Amino acid sequence: MERKLVTVLFADAMGSTSLADRLDPERLRTVLDSYFAAMAGAVDSWGGTVEKFIGDAVMAVFGVPAVREDDAERALSAAMEMMERLEELNKELQARHGLTLRMRIGVNTGEVVTGTPSDSSQRLVSGDPVNVAARLQAEAEPDAILAGERTYLSARHSFRFGGPMDLQLKGKPETVRARRVLGKASESRRGVPGLSSPLVGRAPELQALDSLLDEVLEARRPRLVTVLGPAGVGKSRLVHEFVAGVRAQHPNARVLRGRCLAAGHGITFWALGEILRAACGIRLDDPAQLALEKLKAKVPDPRTLEALAATAGIAVPGTGLEALSPQAVAEELASAWPRFASAEASADLAIWVVEDLHWAGDPLLEMLERVIARSAGPFLIIGTARPDLVDAHPGFGGGSENFSTISLRPLSSKQSQQLLEGLLTMADMPSEMTADILRKADGNPFFLEEIVRRLIEEEVLVRQDGRWHSTGSPSAGCSGPTRSSERWVTRSHRLCCRLKGAA
Repeated sequence: MERKLVTVLFADAMGSTSLADRLDPERLRTVLDSYFAAMAGAVDSWGGTVEKFIGDAVMAVFGVPAVREDDAERALSAAMEMMERLEELNKELQARHGLTLRMRIGVNTGEVVTGTPSDSSQRLVSGDPVNVAARLQAEAEPDAILAGERTYLSARHSFRFGGPMDLQLKGKPETVRARRVLGKASESRRGVPGLSSPLVGRAPELQALDSLLDEVLEARRPRLVTVLGPAGVGKSRLVHEFVAGVRAQHPNARVLRGRCLAAGHGITFWALGEILRAACGIRLDDPAQLALEKLKAKVPDPRTLEALAATAGIAVPGTGLEALSPQAVAEELASAWPRFASAEASADLAIWVVEDLHWAGDPLLEMLERVIARSAGPFLIIGTARPDLVDAHPGFGGGSENFSTISLRPLSSKQSQQLLEGLLTMADMPSEMTADILRKADGNPFFLEEIVRRLIEEEVLVRQDGRWHSTGSPSAGCSGPTRSSERWVTRSHRLCCRLKGAA
């Protein structure tokens, strides 16, 4: 038996009773097998484990057998893909049987007890988070996903949510807070809502980016810079501040963003797909024909269009790529993206921001190398990555002068103090609490912000008459398991010990 922090997903199909009334048992079994295979495929593509099928319901767990920092995000991504796969399956059901299925999904994060039964290859997961996930599923509207509060806290930077709902769930003496999942966020968001602070301790790194941009503009030659640092150290914030400065000085600059994903279906070139969709104004929920029309309006050359569409997963009827060998297709892609980048930089400065390069595989990294080597014009790619990138791909960039690295280190104690004072302007806080926050944040800006968020949520810090006041003991809000800890777990299943005491 073992305790783990996991995210549980419950999905239930609606309309299966009508299918049972209309179909003979053999055909019904065929339909349900297709449904279960589609749902299991969605779970598997995001690294989840199907615990069991219960009637026409699916229970899946993210965090078994291995806990990951983004299990909540994976579970929500899987839930959205399950909805998409059901939509495809319904087309077949409607055509053959005149019926469709609808689905409700509940997702919840929490600590459970896991164990492997001797007579099964499946792992048993038990605990209150499992029951809450099932209850959330029952409360969800048809075609909706409901997420528990801890799931929301873990994934709020990457997904859009509706307002909080306090639900009275069966078997729960107190209300349970939940939110409807509206979709993926167009841009990852961090920080403490309602609070802001200036960029602290990053003047040399910001100057390095400014100098690099000057070189790109003067030589009109592409460059790629990777901002390296551990999780939460401020890579995205640094890039955000740099881009804001660029836009102020170069209003016509074209800035496009893409993010690498840790797991999922069709993620090899996901970051480039996001950049292409942003450039063409293509939404993820655009019908295939509309997406193609938007792409054609931006990319008139058919050969380039076909290659870019293949990279981004946009269907092009009768594409000539189908007749080519894999090697020939790879070369077409490697030629198309530099042409596209050069076209973007032909009129003015173009910047691509590629987040989370540590999740990238060799195909994407090699593509970025080719884009820099073969494109022309004032074009800058800024990648953010954890040090894992260097360990997994030590040859990335190949020592070329067109590639450079900026490493971010934790903030000093003085810089952390400045950040805290910037967040809590005019704070009236005991010195012991201040010291405790700084010690447990350990120079990590995101950790510090999450500690402050927890203190505010637990009303250990309250704002009165324009000042922040402490309502508890110096460590009241800084001990015990942290709500942010699910983002920082070890790959060997254990929560980072330092973070368990960092909230």
